[in-house]
Amino acid sequence: MQIWALVLIIYFLGAFVLRDDFSALFMESGGASWVALIAIGLVATAFAGPIRNLLGSFSEERHRAMFALAALLCIGGIEYINTAKTINAERIVAETAAVAFISPEASINRSWDGHFRAIAQVNGHDVGLMVDTGASLVLLRHDDALRIGIPLSELDYSTPLTTATGKSYVARFHIAELAIGDVTLHNISAAVAQEGALHSSLLGMSFLEKLDETVIQKSRMTLRK
Repeated sequence: MQIWALVLIIYFLGAFVLRDDFSALFMESGGASWVALIAIGLVATAFAGPIRNLLGSFSEERHRAMFALAALLCIGGIEYINTAKTINAERIVAETAAVAFISPEASINRSWDGHFRAIAQVNGHDVGLMVDTGASLVLLRHDDALRIGIPLSELDYSTPLTTATGKSYVARFHIAELAIGDVTLHNISAAVAQEGALHSSLLGMSFLEKLDETVIQKSRMTLRK
């Protein structure tokens, strides 16, 4: 058996023993072709004598060069696959980290009455909001709007709005910034209820529709943007 057959066997066994991910070579796309190439190189080298007889016109040096080239191709192929796998893994980790960086989320726990409630920052002020998917807008109680500085004297209570508690007339305005946990949205359509008409300020669909995802799992609601 030629020296290059020994080189291939030693490299193959060494890589198999020392690399944790080497066994995956057999399962990946294109991996079988490199294994076949290794086998061909070993067989060709092992039967160098008969091949030399069939190709008698080639010199001894040319035979050795051919076997050396076959061995280098096998080794190079394995290294290429392992390098490509490493680069691909690093790319996936980087993309996952990027998604995590640009995808903030907030969690809301279910309260004792079965509703999801959160303390939100509305234009920088704390406001308790109850999630209500039946409300088309973020709807503030009259006293909450007064407390955070909404100019109530400039509002027009002429917009009909239907919520889970029924239909009423509200005054439309826009919230410059509304934040719940790490999730912050801007320019949210909202409204102010008439005095005494609402028992809790509502987090309606004008906020929820701007989120990328809203997930409810048992007693927890997760908001992602």
